[in-house]
Amino acid sequence: MTDPVEITIDGLGAKGDGVAYYGGGMLYVPFALEGERVRVTPMGERADLEEVLQPSEARIDPICPLFQTCGGCIMQHMATKPYGAWKQEMVIDALASRGLEEASVEETMQTRPGGRRRAVLTARLMGRRLLFGYHEMRSARIVDVDHCPVLTPALNALLPKLADFLPLVMTKKKEARVTLLSTDSGVDVSLEDVKDLHGGQDYLKAVEMAETLDLARLSANGEVLLERRPPLLRMGDAQVSPPPGAFVQADESAEQAMVDMVLDAVGDAKRVIDLFSGSGTFTLRLAKKAQVWALESEEAALKSLERGWRFGAGLKGIKPERRDLFRRPVLASEMKKFDALVFDPPRAGAKAQCEEIAKSKIPVVVAVSCNPGTLARDLRILVDGGYKIRSVTPVDQFIFSPHVECVAVLQR
Repeated sequence: MTDPVEITIDGLGAKGDGVAYYGGGMLYVPFALEGERVRVTPMGERADLEEVLQPSEARIDPICPLFQTCGGCIMQHMATKPYGAWKQEMVIDALASRGLEEASVEETMQTRPGGRRRAVLTARLMGRRLLFGYHEMRSARIVDVDHCPVLTPALNALLPKLADFLPLVMTKKKEARVTLLSTDSGVDVSLEDVKDLHGGQDYLKAVEMAETLDLARLSANGEVLLERRPPLLRMGDAQVSPPPGAFVQADESAEQAMVDMVLDAVGDAKRVIDLFSGSGTFTLRLAKKAQVWALESEEAALKSLERGWRFGAGLKGIKPERRDLFRRPVLASEMKKFDALVFDPPRAGAKAQCEEIAKSKIPVVVAVSCNPGTLARDLRILVDGGYKIRSVTPVDQFIFSPHVECVAVLQR
């Protein structure tokens, strides 16, 4: 076993680890901050933090007793201002790696604990014992969680009650994936890799769970078992009931900040394209003033968007279209009559789509991204095509994690 050594942390890596130059290479130390003198036990490129000998001024006490065990949060030990600066620097570095050093990166828009309305947890039966929570850091083991400080009060109130019922619907062979969404009409619960709950006693147990916990909707293995009330999210002047387990913005305040930036950038545009529209996060707000062509590959999400639009108040026309934008991007020739374009792709980004946007004459483009690396690649394509980056704003939607959202505004 390697003996502990004392080192000084030279900086922070993109995943939140402290980084030190040691033994001719870089050593990554979880939970260490820049400038700290620490005692660590090296294990290859990584090291276990044994003791902080000289703490950074940025070090604070974590708010969760499971910190350093639970893999859900890694940065609770860093004060708010330097934490925001770290996320801003991540975006700056990603852009610089693509030669976009001149891009203006704003300060990070930060969220607060207690605002996460969507969470994905894991449950597993170990004999008669249920493990229900998040995975440990770099481990398949599950940490029991009956309260999580980043979640909304509604989700925290549900966790221990849900744990009492889950063993009734789970198999003993698989981990179950539990997706929770706090909505205006109650919590929506979607279970994956659980029993077939279509009939008999197992179905009755599931119904009892939904009734006792006052769930808005309960789904299992992709199908709705019981919808006591439609789980509704307000999107501007519309209400949307997203599909079970579907992607929605995880923090409502972060969503509103991104929506405000998109609307401000688009301005008075009368015809807008919204690519990777999902259930309508941006489309339904844009439709207050503009005609919107909304494209999305997931049929269920598109149907939710369309229902929200048809029952919304004072919204202009929306043209929903199901299209796989990775295989069949919107062509530059299809963009001729539009004034602005918004795209919010998955982590893989939108390389093929950006190559078409770069050929277009569309005046304003807004890129929303959850991956600074693929965002930088896509912005490079647009800049090479004649666009200028007006601003890039990091948004800390997933607080205490190494993830960062961005809204980038470009103009031809």
